[in-house]
Amino acid sequence: MSYRFVIAGILFTILPAIAADATNDPARLLQAIVPSMVRVEMDLQFDKGQPPTGVMDQDPGGGAHRFSTLAQLVEQERPLETTGYVLPDGRIAAMDPNIHPRFVKSIRVLNSGGQTTATLDSQARDHWAMLLRLKDSLPGAKPLQFTEGKPSHIVTYYRTDGVVLAEAVAFTTRIQQPDHGPVVQHIDSTGVAVTAEGHAVGLVFSRRLPADNSWQGSIDRWKLLKSSDFAALEKPLARQTREWFPRVRLSFRSPKQSFANQRIRAESHNEEPDADSTERDALGMLLPGNKVLVLAPLRSTTTARLEKITVFSSNGTPVIARFAASLKDFGALVATLETPAGAPVALAGENPFDLIGRLLLRADMQVQGENRSDYYHTARIATWRIGSKIVPYPELIDMSDASRTYLFNLDRQLVALPVVRRDPRRVFPMDASRMPPVPMLTPASLLLEAALDLTRSGDPANVPVSEADESRLAWLGAELQPLSRELARANGVADQTRDGETGVLVTYVHLDSPAARAGIQPGAILLRLRATDRPLPIEVDLEEDELRSSAFPWDRLDEIREQFFDRLPTPWPPAENRFTRSLTDLGFGTKYTAEFVIDGKLESKEFEVVQAPVHYEAATRFKSEPLGITVRNLTYDVRRYLQRKLDEPGVVVSKIEAGGKASVAGVKPYELITHVNDQPISSVKDFEERITVGGDLKLSIKRMVKGRIVTLHL
Repeated sequence: MSYRFVIAGILFTILPAIAADATNDPARLLQAIVPSMVRVEMDLQFDKGQPPTGVMDQDPGGGAHRFSTLAQLVEQERPLETTGYVLPDGRIAAMDPNIHPRFVKSIRVLNSGGQTTATLDSQARDHWAMLLRLKDSLPGAKPLQFTEGKPSHIVTYYRTDGVVLAEAVAFTTRIQQPDHGPVVQHIDSTGVAVTAEGHAVGLVFSRRLPADNSWQGSIDRWKLLKSSDFAALEKPLARQTREWFPRVRLSFRSPKQSFANQRIRAESHNEEPDADSTERDALGMLLPGNKVLVLAPLRSTTTARLEKITVFSSNGTPVIARFAASLKDFGALVATLETPAGAPVALAGENPFDLIGRLLLRADMQVQGENRSDYYHTARIATWRIGSKIVPYPELIDMSDASRTYLFNLDRQLVALPVVRRDPRRVFPMDASRMPPVPMLTPASLLLEAALDLTRSGDPANVPVSEADESRLAWLGAELQPLSRELARANGVADQTRDGETGVLVTYVHLDSPAARAGIQPGAILLRLRATDRPLPIEVDLEEDELRSSAFPWDRLDEIREQFFDRLPTPWPPAENRFTRSLTDLGFGTKYTAEFVIDGKLESKEFEVVQAPVHYEAATRFKSEPLGITVRNLTYDVRRYLQRKLDEPGVVVSKIEAGGKASVAGVKPYELITHVNDQPISSVKDFEERITVGGDLKLSIKRMVKGRIVTLHL
């Protein structure tokens, strides 16, 4: 005999000895009810490498189970345990774990007299319960007989601290009046509600019960969904979800590769792991008005490269869609279909709070490239968490796999779907340790409302742009240096900057820039920004530029081998950094307030996000294949570093091909070509025209303040 039977047998043996004649004696109640309670054990398994998901806390003593996931139970070779109650027709009522059958290896039901296997018979629609049908009868099992009466105690049965324990707790209630529905009574435990005389009056699987006691009595009055009837719902739901949620392919330009923005891209990769991909597949949701909501949380730098949206209807037909807008608050974009791709999704109309504990249909849908996997079973909403703007978000007991969970009512109408909620702080400051955002179950009505009102919910800063505009940045026109603890204290802003963790020092102000027009001078401390559509102040942060902490090796440039040229960072700091990237993400034309400390006083300056002049990464370039050289126009950031005036000629060498004529002649990256055959060069167009004549080319090269002549032959 196993230890389970021994422990249970001890309880059954001692109960008669401690029984009392007094009314409402908890020991007497246990004696009356324990023979009607059994243990239900579910052996779980992984399926296709995926761990089981479902309700974990099955009993009042669940806190003593000491496991955090259902996968941990599989690892420990332990079953998921819960309490069962023997019904008059021989079936077993138990807490519904809402676990997909593919994760359930077997179900056992046992008591002190023996054990048998069981199968799922049905699920209660309005009670968090399932009914099991036994293969064989259990010796000694006493069916519950329900009667009317006033409940005195709740009797239940669970494992805790290594033993199986029967427990009777007083039936105490708190009467509550929600503002959205009828009066309910809230209790502190689940199990069999019994009278003071030990008669069962009803099964309790929820801590919120109707105040009119309609929950009492036999389960014959329960509305059930038979397992055999589930297929009648699953098949049409599968057809609908394939139509309502088609696969969508997003096609992007290749990202521009540059040494300067590698750090920014690396930091953003933590929030968008596929940021560099040229194709991405996601699920879409068909909406009224011939639109589709694409469930892809794209950052603005990724959306900028978006070139094509292809929606694959349920029969595989590709339909082109045009980008309409990215949602400001949710990780999704809206596109307009050129031709219809199917019927729009049908939304549930119930009050969301009325769905707590009720049986729902669940679709776990996922696309991985062109492959799609869909699984259908049941689920229940445990609670609604109040999120931003007092919007309720549904939560399951186990939220570990909500990233692909879609909920429907039994009429196959959509209740909720997984969507990333965008951080109102955006990525300012960006944090390299930040994990990718996790999709959360979101009311479908909330998404539909946002998708159909893009003038309010659209993000004008998160849109596709041309390749020429891909590198555009906003600017303030001030060069900034991150604060340190010493700088913060010396400038009297330690209390404003968390002792130098945030805030930047203005070190230079460009002429005719927004900062210059606002009267900002070097030495000012920029603390934070405030935007009208952002609820939180934006603390300004800037990373240390470790690559440029020491001087560029101009004097040793001739010693560097040509195969290492591409690893050289630019001598000048990149125009794109945390500050300019995040200012760009606010959106051009956005009004914002910048808070400075100037001469020890806090001052606010009003600005509008404007586009910066062309910077080095976005500069017009020309590549000469015969010479093996690429040159770019001089931009404001390069001129600032090299201290070149606007009327001084020159183009900057941005790339040297290994083994090319320019490399053999000794031309190095980031040098200036000021003249070709003694003719001044003011742009890459000039350079292209001068070298097309062929023959001997005399290039005037300038490396910082030193100049030389290099002769090449074409």
